Amino acid sequence: MPPARRTRRQRGDGSLFQRSNGLWVARVDLGIGGDGRRRSREVSSMSYATAAAKLKALRRQIEDHGGAPGVGLTLEAWLTYWLTDVAPAQVKPTTLAAYRSCVTQHINPVIGKYRLGKLEPRHVREMRVSLEARDKPLAQTTILKAQVVLAKALKDAQREGKVNRNVAELVARPKPPQVDKEPLTPDQVKAFLRANSGDRLIARWVAAFFTGERQGELLGMEWNRVDLDAGEVDVSWQLQRLGYRHTCGQPPAKGQPWPCGVRRAADCRAGSVLDVPRDFTHRRLEGGLVLTRPKSKKGARLVPLHPFLVAALRLHAATQEANPHGLVFTRPGGRPLDPRVDLSDWYAALALAGLPRSGT
Repeated sequence: MPPARRTRRQRGDGSLFQRSNGLWVARVDLGIGGDGRRRSREVSSMSYATAAAKLKALRRQIEDHGGAPGVGLTLEAWLTYWLTDVAPAQVKPTTLAAYRSCVTQHINPVIGKYRLGKLEPRHVREMRVSLEARDKPLAQTTILKAQVVLAKALKDAQREGKVNRNVAELVARPKPPQVDKEPLTPDQVKAFLRANSGDRLIARWVAAFFTGERQGELLGMEWNRVDLDAGEVDVSWQLQRLGYRHTCGQPPAKGQPWPCGVRRAADCRAGSVLDVPRDFTHRRLEGGLVLTRPKSKKGARLVPLHPFLVAALRLHAATQEANPHGLVFTRPGGRPLDPRVDLSDWYAALALAGLPRSGT
């Protein structure tokens, strides 16, 4: 039973009233939402004491999170917001592009329709089963990536008070397959260099063998950061290919065309821009090819050069065509080396030496 006399509630405390059927209803006003409509959240019980306790818990939840978790919000709607307004400030554009591809191809088509606040671990398992059952089965690494991306998105949703738990973290992740990548042996390296000695970019391959740097760091090397006399290079930039985004308007609903009428952002009739945050440090070379900073400060460092590599770079510099960007390695005509072209050239060089494919 309610107390004989109740003090007047303060604004924002919520209301507690009894309906004609005896049900006690507690309601908290959440104000005007983005759609212009007034929002509220209700809890109820046939017991006054239970309804009052639920109201207290609801008020505490709203105080902690600023609103009712996941009210009317689908997972797809949250992921769209997350990819546009949250994730860009946390990760590099190339990682963001991978997130977007994973969301649109693997997560939303399976479980995007579910309400964010009603997600359960079984929905994560449902996503995995669906991805495993596709006509063209996905690799376990791809399925693992889908769950990892979902977990990251839900972690931010939890931080912003949209959900009370991260269901993707409650489901054991699939184990990635054990892949043994065997590096080339010294004899294989010698065979590779002999077979490709006439390659105009032989110094590029020598740099890969003698520095161990990643592809982007080697393709982003600039002559003004290479000191052949001291035998060292400053690795503080890397070359990457970034995507574009439309400028014709907001992303359309699923299955609908963009306002400009074309799908590819690079072909947007209103103009396209690189899909990067405003504060993202980069230097554009041409098209989507840009120089970016390493992931962390530790990534920017001085790397010693082996005397054999120094000799290869001196010979390369003497025969290289001039290029407007001062890059060490370029395509014919001085254009930057596209990572995809570079990878294709690497596989061709391996094949010429009769060696199996391996990463750069």
